[in-house]
Amino acid sequence: MLVLRSTSTPFCALLASFLAAGCAPALSSMQPAHVAPKGHVQAEIGMDVSVPTGPISDVIDVATVLVDAADDRELTQAEVDQIYAAAGGLFLNPPSVTPHIGVGYTAVDNLEISLRFATSSIRLGGRYQFLNKERHGVDATVGLGLGYYVLPLPLGDTLQIIELEDFSRYQVDIPIAFGTHGSWYRLWGGPRFMYTHFGTSLKLAIPEVVSKAIAGRTELASFGGNAFYVGGQGGVAVGYKHVFFGFELTLVQLISSGTLEVLAKPVRDLDHNSFIVYPALGFMGEF
Repeated sequence: MLVLRSTSTPFCALLASFLAAGCAPALSSMQPAHVAPKGHVQAEIGMDVSVPTGPISDVIDVATVLVDAADDRELTQAEVDQIYAAAGGLFLNPPSVTPHIGVGYTAVDNLEISLRFATSSIRLGGRYQFLNKERHGVDATVGLGLGYYVLPLPLGDTLQIIELEDFSRYQVDIPIAFGTHGSWYRLWGGPRFMYTHFGTSLKLAIPEVVSKAIAGRTELASFGGNAFYVGGQGGVAVGYKHVFFGFELTLVQLISSGTLEVLAKPVRDLDHNSFIVYPALGFMGEF
């Protein structure tokens, strides 16, 4: 269940959501630009921090104020729509910390198959190394990843009058990386592309306030659509031989289009186009 509410101020609500594990996709790769030798494994464990800017953060700020106002007065339909918009933004890409763990196995020369779990989603992927440092002076890989959200969204309190009753989301990403590596370091970078399709059912439940004679309100809504993440990322890791500590920074533009339906009728297009910063930290290993 997605529950969103402000405790005292918009800043506090945003901070609470930020510190909670969320449903933001793990856009980091935490992988160098080379695959392990045949029969060997690369593994990673770490966390991403999603920092959306622009419309997503703006609608969250506005909605948290309106949720508090619902305790004192009846909200207008335009204000209710703003709360729905905030719920959609939090569902699509909330400010959050996303832990992840992944492992990749090189089944044949230059071809890696990988599996990654990140908070609520699981990703199956593959990478092919088409440039090799020893022969070409640089490492380079290209791949394909398919992700699906398999667990309920573990979002914290931000808007308690909205409940997420059902959701689905899948993702397709194309990792491309160029870089180099040695016994004590890894350097990598490249473009970042991801497509996601999403849908969720929302229930608005404004409680009745008897002391102020404000009637309660309940209605059902849904929000669904498509989004693209387009940008780039770069990373560095230091260690020795088998274990490395890495930092990766991903900068992407979220380009989204979605439709809000209330009582099964389309009422509004919701676009959460935003610039998003994704720093990531973690440990990487090659065995």
